Amino acid sequence: MGLILSIDVGTTNIKAALVDEDGQIVGETKSINIKLEGDSTGRAEHDPVKLKAALLDVCKLAIGHKGQDVDCFSLTSYMFGLVLMDKDHHALTNITTYLDTRSQTHYPQFLQAIGNADQYYLRTGCPPIFQYPIARLHYVVTRDPAIKCRVAYVVDSKAFIMHALTGEYFTDYSTANSMGCLDTHGHWDKAIIEAVGFSPDQFPRVLNGFAEKIRLKDSICAEFGLKAGTTISPGLYDGAALAAAMSGFEPEIAVGNFGTSGMFRVPTSLPIQDLQGGAIQNCLLRPGSFFTGSGINNCTIATNFLLNLLGLDLDYLQGKELSTPGSNGLMTFPYFTGERDKVIGNIGTGVVFGLSIASSRDDLARSFLEGVAFSYLFVKQKLDPENKIKEFRLGGGGTANLSWMQIMADTLNLPVRLTQNPEMGIIGAACLARYGEGAGLLASSQRIMKNARTIEPIAAHVGIYQEISGRYFAVRESLREPLLARQGLSL
Repeated sequence: MGLILSIDVGTTNIKAALVDEDGQIVGETKSINIKLEGDSTGRAEHDPVKLKAALLDVCKLAIGHKGQDVDCFSLTSYMFGLVLMDKDHHALTNITTYLDTRSQTHYPQFLQAIGNADQYYLRTGCPPIFQYPIARLHYVVTRDPAIKCRVAYVVDSKAFIMHALTGEYFTDYSTANSMGCLDTHGHWDKAIIEAVGFSPDQFPRVLNGFAEKIRLKDSICAEFGLKAGTTISPGLYDGAALAAAMSGFEPEIAVGNFGTSGMFRVPTSLPIQDLQGGAIQNCLLRPGSFFTGSGINNCTIATNFLLNLLGLDLDYLQGKELSTPGSNGLMTFPYFTGERDKVIGNIGTGVVFGLSIASSRDDLARSFLEGVAFSYLFVKQKLDPENKIKEFRLGGGGTANLSWMQIMADTLNLPVRLTQNPEMGIIGAACLARYGEGAGLLASSQRIMKNARTIEPIAAHVGIYQEISGRYFAVRESLREPLLARQGLSL
């Protein structure tokens, strides 16, 4: 196989690059920013017309004059996207993203519509949190009932992009799972979808992102100078594409990203249920294979907020040792865009606990970093109670802060193996298109991560965080009642 054009559609930009047989990017990665449109109501959306235009432009830039050398396209895209299309394939709404919080207070009405929340979780592997597009869909049609009769297709971000390139609405299992209404066997859940007022027939066809490829439209091949019949692999969602490059889905290796949002996941063959806490999502990669764990809504969101609040620049967080482990008793709960569990997730907001006149700016800053690390630990404890995970591989822009990464290693009590290659999603999507799954994908990831930096936990700090974590999570649990009261709700 020759070159693969790999496309990574994120919430802030679209990137594309040509990737060769060694998993190396040929030339430069091209990137176009996507404006995230929002306001004080909690709206956070992409304009679908602008997104499609940016997609075509970035592909054209990346391909250049090498169209005849491209054998395949590969695609990865963000979770939780939702756009409603009419029968003529015109968008009736913008594409909402996971940062859109407008449906948060509506969520109890969605739960009432679908009935038993625990059964919902058991059937879909998705904890009952408001970020899932199926809940957002119920919010949209409740506010605007007339729109329902105009909707022909209910699609995620990947299906929208696939339609632009192939003329059909295709998605993959992992991205479809993030809609919140795909069951753990890979079928659209009829009962949930009909409870919201739609039909499974209105949802996209779900493909195996490891194996299946679809022909691009003839017009796309002609526009980009491609060979007729060039195909596209639908791949996996962006976090799973990252894991394809970083671990090849090797057992007992956790993979995460550390950017605006984050992730902590491991491959499993069966769902892991967390009915009590609702923090674990069983993301279906393909029938019989899961990428299990959770996203973390607030990573560099927390530090960006802190820096803006204090009027500081990033060098302040990266250039010095802040306070001491435990931040002298200060605890930050960085839930500025909610979180992904049913205790705090749908009502969460930022909380700083334990301030005193002795608290310093460094204490406050370190407590923000520790709060994000505790969000990862919260997932790790539920996912791995027997401590079988032996390493955490992490990518994303936030990994450049090595002091923060040391806090992560100490808090999780795991070696943290870093890649600061910003294009792991692009490389992983290309690896999926080239190797599918199995030995080839694993060998590819081992080559990619061979010289990655590893940060080992410091034993003395591990002991401190193990003691602090119990108190931290006890306070976290106690926040539920006041957070509900803040919204005028009761237990």
